[in-house]
Amino acid sequence: MPSQLQERPKALDWDGPDDALNPHNWSISRKWFQTCTMSGIAFVGMFALSVFTPAIEEAALELESTPLVSTFAYSIYSLGLAFGGPFAAPLSETFGRRPVVFISLPIFALFILGTGFVHSMAGLLVVRFWAGFFAAPSLSMGSGTLSDIWPPEKRSGPISLYVAAPFLGPVVGLLLGASVTQTQGWRWTSWVTLFFTVVLVIAPAPFFMESYKPVLLRQRAKKLNLPLPFSPTEDMPLPRIVSTYVTKTLTRPMHMLFTEPIIAAFNAYSAFNFGLLYAFFPAFPYVFKKEYGFDSVSTGLTFLGLGVGVIVATACSLSFTRLYYIPRVRQAVMEKRPLPPFATSRLKPEKRLPLAIAGGPLLTVSLFLFGWSAAYSVHWIVPTIAEVFFGCGNVLIFMACMMYMTDTYGPLYSASAMASNAILRYVLGAVFPLFVVEIFKNLGAQWACTLLGCLSLLGVSIPFLLRRYGEVLRSRSGYRRDG
Repeated sequence: MPSQLQERPKALDWDGPDDALNPHNWSISRKWFQTCTMSGIAFVGMFALSVFTPAIEEAALELESTPLVSTFAYSIYSLGLAFGGPFAAPLSETFGRRPVVFISLPIFALFILGTGFVHSMAGLLVVRFWAGFFAAPSLSMGSGTLSDIWPPEKRSGPISLYVAAPFLGPVVGLLLGASVTQTQGWRWTSWVTLFFTVVLVIAPAPFFMESYKPVLLRQRAKKLNLPLPFSPTEDMPLPRIVSTYVTKTLTRPMHMLFTEPIIAAFNAYSAFNFGLLYAFFPAFPYVFKKEYGFDSVSTGLTFLGLGVGVIVATACSLSFTRLYYIPRVRQAVMEKRPLPPFATSRLKPEKRLPLAIAGGPLLTVSLFLFGWSAAYSVHWIVPTIAEVFFGCGNVLIFMACMMYMTDTYGPLYSASAMASNAILRYVLGAVFPLFVVEIFKNLGAQWACTLLGCLSLLGVSIPFLLRRYGEVLRSRSGYRRDG
């Protein structure tokens, strides 16, 4: 059910390719400020998830709860992300990117502050859920914002940074969370998170610029006293506005999830991988403590392997763009090729898929390697190397997912497409930690990782299938971008 924005008159558009209002024509410094701000939001949003992991046991003792309920206090943040995403990304496509940042992030900071003052497990569950809920808006609209300001042929570098940020956030969160919990107590995880929120999110927010095309053109039309054809709710009474928003905008991510085969397939694959990632934050420390006798800080240091994998994946993505993607774009421009059907770049979106094709087998191998090397008789560096492969494979798959969906659905619908992705990712991210650790306890690391590795193997074929049938599926999409 495409938005009414698609039906706007084409008379009001950019003045031309050099229109200064067009974010594609912003200065490089402004573009990178916008990109770094979104990356900082993604970093902090996921830092807040993992920083509590080392505090699970201590919080359970102080708040007189069980470790399982305390683990739920960790995963309920992800559940808040899942519920917040569907509200936020369509809001950014209706009212603009800037209002979402200005409204949601200060509220997120207040709930992070509240986690440091609660005196019951019920209170902790409530504040962490709402912290996740209000972190979701900016997290969900990141791909749409980057699509606003970067043309497809220059988008890989910014997206690589943006995708790396929410993977590096949990790594840093685990390291600092373990350190402050061991030395200062579990409540200090809140103060550390608040510090990063103020420095990386709240401080840059006043300089964050609106970038969504329909909103920018609507603002220009209002300034010039022109009609406002871009507003889907113009001249509507309030009940009709609410009804239109709920039926056309709020439900769009869920509608896309269940009606777009591209989104359903890639979402299922990336969500499973994210579920594993979130589950391994408490599972890996269990393994290293059990097999090697590591304390919390030493266990946190092993997650540097995951961070190295993220950095390697980012370097691979940038190299792929420089050596493979950009030369083909330049060749297409020189040959004056027309835009392919239902695409937003001179290259088909399927040209983004080699990253996922490489990342899938790497991630599956990492699970088997970790499971069968995480034993006292094997040096701890081997399972740590497996974390490098796991982080690299996971990031490569998600980078391909983001760029493929952004190129496929364009600025109008990419935020909703990624919001639908976020729903599934964060739901599995909330559920997986509740049972994966128990699987490790009952089956042991070897057979637990073997089971998960076999399940991961099922998803390896998805990028290959999209490369073969992606154009056909895009041609049938109700949200396709026609040129």
